[in-house]
Parts: sequence; structure tokens; C-alpha cells
Amino acid sequence: MPKVVIDASVIVSSLFGGTPRKAFLKALKTCDVFISPEIGQELSGLLDELEGKLGRTKIRRLRSIIMRLASYAKEVKPSRKIELSRDNKDNVYLNLCLVVRADFLLTGDKDLLEIPVKKLKSFGLNRLNIVSPDTFLSSE
Repeated sequence: MPKVVIDASVIVSSLFGGTPRKAFLKALKTCDVFISPEIGQELSGLLDELEGKLGRTKIRRLRSIIMRLASYAKEVKPSRKIELSRDNKDNVYLNLCLVVRADFLLTGDKDLLEIPVKKLKSFGLNRLNIVSPDTFLSSE
């Protein structure tokens, strides 16, 4: 089974349905999904941060999505730290991808999507494909 790490942007976007939701559900059904304690903390922080913007009903749904992810995902604490993304906050995803030898990082974040394959390989991320929900849905 492919190994997948899902970025918070896709998790929040899945709340609104469409392609991100389909990609999120495909990952849960067909892949081994991984999460780290740092990513879990980021998701918890997002619930507080977005409550005023989304309202109680959507926050409840988002909390449910995060709980579903937590129940499916395998939690791994990365032992190595790399600094590869333009946005330092994104490195937690790359660190997790490195340690679990992920096949996919599912994201809508341009800072991650624009990292050249050659650069990924130079950091030991040889098998990693950083993909958008659209691309993930069209992959086998």
C-alpha cells in the first residue's frame, strides 16, 4: 500500500467537499496514512484558530474529520529534521515523509508543490511525490 502524509490545508479543505474531500477519503481507504505529534498539534491549533471564521457547526465537522484521520493514521515521531521548504512550518511534513519513506505528500501548499524533485532526492526523499488533490485522485 502506498504511504501518504496529508497536509493540514487538504484536511481543512476537505471540510468543504469537492476534490480535496475525495482525495482525503481515497487516501484513508487505499493508503497507509501517517501523522506526527507536531502535525497533530498543528491541527488542534487550527480548530481554535478557525473557530471564529467557520462557526460551531463547521468546526464540529472539522473536528470529526481530524478524529477520523487520527483513527486511521499511524503516528510516527520523526527522528531526523530537514530544512527544505521555503516555509519552515512545512518541514514537519517533509520530516515525516522522510522517516516513513512516504510515496505521497498530499497538499495544496505551493511552497511544497514547487520543491524540485532533484532537491527532494538530495535530501533522501527519493520516492516522494508531492501532489495536489487533483493529481492524487488521478494517480493509480
